[in-house]
Amino acid sequence: MRSIDTEDERIATLLVADDAGLPFEGSRDVVVRLRDGRSFVLTVQTLEALEARLGGAPSFVTSRLVLVRRMSDGALLHAVRSALDQGVERFGTLQPSIEE
Repeated sequence: MRSIDTEDERIATLLVADDAGLPFEGSRDVVVRLRDGRSFVLTVQTLEALEARLGGAPSFVTSRLVLVRRMSDGALLHAVRSALDQGVERFGTLQPSIEE
């Protein structure tokens, strides 16, 4: 996990699961911890990853889709901020509280 610096007053920490030892398959899990204590995991995908998941099927149905044009820190931060603006609960999976 690595951290992305943000200057968003809503975000306490933003961690990206991008272990160099794992193959990149067009998606990343992003752990978002909000200043109000809630934390969420968002799975962010690229268009190429979505196309690969579609394969030869005529359709693909999913909920909680977060899509980026390319996998970059700027795109991940934009996606998280957009999810926050629209109600992150619609896009992520609520995580239990972290004991510090």
